[in-house]
Amino acid sequence: MGLNGGLAKCQLMGLFGKSKPKDDTIEQMRVLLDNFQFADLQTFCVETLGVTPAMDQQHLSSIEVLDFVWDQYHKGKIQFSQLKEFALKHHIVSESFFE
Repeated sequence: MGLNGGLAKCQLMGLFGKSKPKDDTIEQMRVLLDNFQFADLQTFCVETLGVTPAMDQQHLSSIEVLDFVWDQYHKGKIQFSQLKEFALKHHIVSESFFE
């Protein structure tokens, strides 16, 4: 396991070897975002935040939009529940995805 794998494992385990609730949410969010297409990410940003990432629109990539979404999540401007509701409303995943 490389350095990144060890770091991720430490982050998931939490401070005292127990998984924190937020860590579980982050993992769920990561898996959910894997199902989003570029257009879905842009629509989510517009519908939820009222903005698109402030980057060069001609060179905007999925990775940059994902980084923007994660940044907004860590700032508390996006909640996992908003992402979940959007994914269900726009048929990105089905209800069974969350079971």
